[in-house]
Amino acid sequence: MANAIKTSGAVYTYRGGKKILLDKAADEFITRALPEELDAFDTEEKKQVSSASTKVIVEPAELDTAMEESRLIAPTHHAYYLKGTKDSFFVTDRILVTFKTTLPAAKIDQFAAKYSLLQLEKYTDKDYLFQLTQYTGMNPVKLIVQLTENEPLVEYVENDLNQQVKTYALSLPTDPIYAKQWHLHNHFVHADLDSRSCSRCEEAWLILDNYGSSNVVVGVTDDGCKLNHPDFDSLNKFGGWGYMRGTRLINNSDIDASPAQMYLPGVNHGTSCAGVIGGEVDASLTVGAAPGCKLFPVQWESDGPSLFISDSKFLTVLNYVADKVDILSNSWGGVPRSLWSLQVVDKITQLAQTGGRRGKGIVFLFAAGNENCPISHTSTEDVPYTDGIDFQNNQWVWVGVETSKRFVNNFVGITGVMHVAALGSTAQRSHYSNYGTGIGICAPSSNSHEYHRMTVKGLGISTAQGTPSGVTASFGGTSSATPLVAGIAALVISANNNLTAAEVIAVLKQTASKDLNMTGYAKTPAANYDPNTSWDISPVAPFDKGDFKNIGSADGTWSPWFGHGKVDAFAAVIKAAALSGHNGHANLKIISALVNPSGDDYGNEKISMLNSSAQSTNLSGWSFLVKGRKQVLSGQINGGEAITVKVDPSKMALSNKGATISLLDPQGNKIQDAVYKAADVKVGEAVVF
Repeated sequence: MANAIKTSGAVYTYRGGKKILLDKAADEFITRALPEELDAFDTEEKKQVSSASTKVIVEPAELDTAMEESRLIAPTHHAYYLKGTKDSFFVTDRILVTFKTTLPAAKIDQFAAKYSLLQLEKYTDKDYLFQLTQYTGMNPVKLIVQLTENEPLVEYVENDLNQQVKTYALSLPTDPIYAKQWHLHNHFVHADLDSRSCSRCEEAWLILDNYGSSNVVVGVTDDGCKLNHPDFDSLNKFGGWGYMRGTRLINNSDIDASPAQMYLPGVNHGTSCAGVIGGEVDASLTVGAAPGCKLFPVQWESDGPSLFISDSKFLTVLNYVADKVDILSNSWGGVPRSLWSLQVVDKITQLAQTGGRRGKGIVFLFAAGNENCPISHTSTEDVPYTDGIDFQNNQWVWVGVETSKRFVNNFVGITGVMHVAALGSTAQRSHYSNYGTGIGICAPSSNSHEYHRMTVKGLGISTAQGTPSGVTASFGGTSSATPLVAGIAALVISANNNLTAAEVIAVLKQTASKDLNMTGYAKTPAANYDPNTSWDISPVAPFDKGDFKNIGSADGTWSPWFGHGKVDAFAAVIKAAALSGHNGHANLKIISALVNPSGDDYGNEKISMLNSSAQSTNLSGWSFLVKGRKQVLSGQINGGEAITVKVDPSKMALSNKGATISLLDPQGNKIQDAVYKAADVKVGEAVVF
């Protein structure tokens, strides 16, 4: 049969309290029987449309005869569609009736007899389900019109429609360590944890309805990666890999390449970085920010914490990954001087603009560093950039801090390049985190005192490690913050793969959270081995406060401690989706509802909705409908914005027992049904749709 719907004229009925126009299909009907029960129609096209009903497609000239034959088998009705669309309106022989007042049983019986109906269910004192019989004398569509327009007992009446919907629920990770990965979600509770520090990756996954696209590849250059780690062991998890040996880069396509060479025993930094980016959702150990995206690790040669990188080796790696990755995460650097050759700077500049798998530029991310000092600044004072201790004769010895007045980094200012600072679990700047000019954004990580002299609060990051346990709970530094931003950048590209590298960075900055803890730290206390601690002047002026200020950036206000704020995966994914463009038309969606803030406290429920179009929408005339009760909206929702509306108890309520929240446009058309069940409702937790 043809895909086009053949219709035989428009009729109308009522749905959601509004009159709607329908097209009656000229070549289809619905019968309450399963396909295998319809032997009389073996030559016709049949499709099951509910647990007990089938749509039968016939030649238009045969419709009436086929329906009469079908009525000998089971109740049969015309097939309808919303006028001018292919949206089905599959009526059944059942109707839902809400009476204006509570009626005695005798009155209900009289009503049923008047229209030759059978009472199937009584839901409340006013809400009933009835079934039509062969004596009703009209089809369900016409009966709805009759009862709505002419029956004084009825408040409203609806067809019990057959609707086929698809599930949107994303199963959240069950990996054993996931519950403790506070940087990804807000379920973990700890005295040293402020919910503002979370990156909200879990909420971003729910909005995406996935864990990131496998078409997005995140490169990570470090000291290697354990390729057979349980968190990376799915088929095609790696877009490629390679390792430096002298001046040669051996890659996975080389005949002499050995996967085992990608991990050296005891060298775990790169494996942990990879875990923060893309640890898989597979119930193994830990989860990364973008579990569904691919990894592309490149191993530098190393000695302890030192990586051996020359300008020429860096160029070799850049040329190799030039068309293979979307993002390149680099958890390494140096202070007070990080000066690379102009050839390297030019190559990164070019790749950030036109390189990458999509030809839209590579997002380059670099760790800001863990020395509690600026990365790009000239000071009038001596600023410390080392922690002052050294390991000598099998013990730690205070040797004093090294200082500098000049800090230079010639990657700062390159479009498409961003340096990432660290935020503690307390939503404070991590004490060790570098700061000042060049900081683009911050991300949750560990916390510790740079000079090992004071106790500071903060939790570590749980992620993959190459040790026998496969896990560490104490990863941190800007080394952990950077791959977290890389993973979230991968989610942004998953939401909108048309974004350039510069646009991805702009989205991350513009959506970053500025609701952070601005409290600083006390200066380093004296010790008997170091009685004069006047050397501790960091953060040095003009970066001694973390307040957000207007610096004339198109990406918003900026803080010398936090950059443009804490990376927010949820907000960034929403923004990226909005930028995908919807021709400026409203594209509103209910995304969550706080049904049970604290028990049965009607009036405190909230509904959140998203405008995923690129332009603002006037909410005047839009409304929520719940169990026949309506709350009309007002105000405006900007493009890419999510807003939360408090439920007005005089208009409607959200039942803890489950309900359907309908979103209606100003013309009364239903845009969405957000359905939740009693099992979905938890105290203080929003139901996500």
